[in-house]
Amino acid sequence: MHEMKAVNEVRQLLGGLDPARHVRPADENSRVRDLGRILASDRVVGSVRLGHPRRRFVLAAAGAAVVAVAAGGVALEMFRQPQPAFAATPAILNYGPPVSEEPASARLRRLAALAAAQPAAQQPAGTVEYLESTNWFLNSSISGGRTTSAVVPQQWRSWRTDDDAGRMVKKELPPSFRTDADRREWWQRGGGRIDSSEEVRDFATGGFYSRFQGSVPTDAGVLRQWLTAGASAHEAPVQYLEDVAELAGVRLLNPAQRAAVLRLLSDLPGVTVSGSVTDRAGRPGEAFSIVSDAHGLPAQYTVIVDSGTGALLGYEEMLTTTAGKLNVTIPAVISYRSYLVAEYAAMPR
Repeated sequence: MHEMKAVNEVRQLLGGLDPARHVRPADENSRVRDLGRILASDRVVGSVRLGHPRRRFVLAAAGAAVVAVAAGGVALEMFRQPQPAFAATPAILNYGPPVSEEPASARLRRLAALAAAQPAAQQPAGTVEYLESTNWFLNSSISGGRTTSAVVPQQWRSWRTDDDAGRMVKKELPPSFRTDADRREWWQRGGGRIDSSEEVRDFATGGFYSRFQGSVPTDAGVLRQWLTAGASAHEAPVQYLEDVAELAGVRLLNPAQRAAVLRLLSDLPGVTVSGSVTDRAGRPGEAFSIVSDAHGLPAQYTVIVDSGTGALLGYEEMLTTTAGKLNVTIPAVISYRSYLVAEYAAMPR
């Protein structure tokens, strides 16, 4: 409720500047996509940056206005149980030497071939797509130059039927603060519930995650168009990487679909090899990144791929040079997704 209130306040304040203000969010999860977005930075004061309608990045220099923003997300998974936050942001992953000397494009295509060769999981009768991920979110309130921040762990589980009905369960754990003052101010500004909670949402036919409904394409070019169906093509290559990261958290991808995802990534301008890495769930993988300031602040956007199967293991966003008005230390991870389970399972009653 507080996240939606914050978004509504931004829209009311800046309504005339937002060309997408009449676009209705596709579903409840549109509020989650607003997390991880930086709406203001000292470096770009007075400017307006707009992404596609699902991601708005608008800066207001209204000194007397209080704008509550969902500034970013950090997801951390350790042995499938969210761990308490030690600081405002988690430790940066340690990247080692790359698995091969191939450039990112060639390596991603090799991983795509590996993914395509994997056996497809058979769907038992009476089962649906089941996915589980763990995420940490950094919420901030900005007013008059003062920023307070919290790390909010979240755990998501979802069940989806072939006709796009389903259920989504989000478990929100208590946020962590650096000081008691930050805790009090965050609460006073409607930052959200302090106690642990679980939100369960059921969706009728056609109602589950309307952005990514129907069959996921197995051709990279068709997939690229499918990701932006109903909207204009993305202006920044990194937006396709973000779409892929979101898709992997809500849809069960078969080998051909995973291969298409990797081929799409291989074609993105600016994609580089970050190296080998152990992800936040303790799994080995290969990291590929794009550095971009498309959303206001320079950041590195990274996907982690399983070297053995070509499956996506995780995604993160990291500020690289400036934090704007966020009270975090640079470099700082501001968003993290850890994909834990993608399989067929019975729909809970």
